[in-house]
Amino acid sequence: MPRRTGLLGGMFDPLHYGHLRPAREAMFLLHLDQVVLIPSGVHPFKGAGKRFSAADRLQQIATILTDWPGFSVWDHEVRKEGLSYTIDTLTARRAGFPDEEHVLLMGADLLRELHLWREWERIIDLAHIAVMPRPGFAVREEDAPALAVLNAKRVGGPEEIVFASLGRYGFCLLPIGELQEISSSELRTGEKDPQEWCPSGIAAQMRSK
Repeated sequence: MPRRTGLLGGMFDPLHYGHLRPAREAMFLLHLDQVVLIPSGVHPFKGAGKRFSAADRLQQIATILTDWPGFSVWDHEVRKEGLSYTIDTLTARRAGFPDEEHVLLMGADLLRELHLWREWERIIDLAHIAVMPRPGFAVREEDAPALAVLNAKRVGGPEEIVFASLGRYGFCLLPIGELQEISSSELRTGEKDPQEWCPSGIAAQMRSK
């Protein structure tokens, strides 16, 4: 039976509890065997800016894995040349790990821009899509044009995502509550305290930079 694998991509600059806690809840709700963190290489929407290097971000993730059972990291995007596109990453993951069935995990903020992604309509043909709520980002068609397409494959909840059924993928909103708003930029600028919002290894690395 295929391994149920959640894929969570992002700059993770730095990785923080706003990424990790919803992903852990998604693991429980979707009965995932694992969540794979995929740090971005060159992001098509982030542009240039002072950020942690790919090596720094991979090191940050490595420091937390023993404390977050079921989480792992895949360095595909930081190793490849050029921009990172989700459709390419998902295609590569399917080819390299044929024993997995994938759920693309994304925040509600990303759902709003999904219609701008390369070949975004093909993603639902390759993986389930599960959207994690984020404070201040309502999930409505007027805010997220991609919903007009995704709603055709929408299921009632995570318990209705059907695994081990090649070619049948669904879309759902995850009922995750009590989320607190945090962004990586607030941690980089010092607006939020890394000691409060990041695992200890990442907070220590940020203090040393």
